Amino acid sequence: MVYVFTHDSIGLGEDGPTHQPVEQLAALRAVPDLTVIRPADPNETSEAWAFAVQHDGPIVLVLTRQVVPHLDRSNAKEPGVARGAYILAEADGGAPDVILIGTGSEVQLCVEARKKLEKVCGERPAWSACRAGSCS
Repeated sequence: MVYVFTHDSIGLGEDGPTHQPVEQLAALRAVPDLTVIRPADPNETSEAWAFAVQHDGPIVLVLTRQVVPHLDRSNAKEPGVARGAYILAEADGGAPDVILIGTGSEVQLCVEARKKLEKVCGERPAWSACRAGSCS
């Protein structure tokens, strides 16, 4: 059985606050033997549907009405809904200082935050100068 939930997002759409609170995800994930999939873009939604119709057991697809971009998964490590999770983008230059994790429509926010952090968190040999306000 496949259940499809719509209007999911922490953001406000053109209809204002929707009737599905973010807390429902924790409640759904706590249900034994229920698989909850919250795809990040149209490609993942297609993969999620293909997975759901072949899966033996109940599944909830949690979808958003927001327009979300197609994510670039060309550098992703073993992407795919069936794995449950995957690394969409590695940190440039080695080990990351922070790990951004998102599901559904919030993945695009993680991608945008990563781009901004790459600009802000570049080489800073003189942190005291940055704290004094001379870094832009």
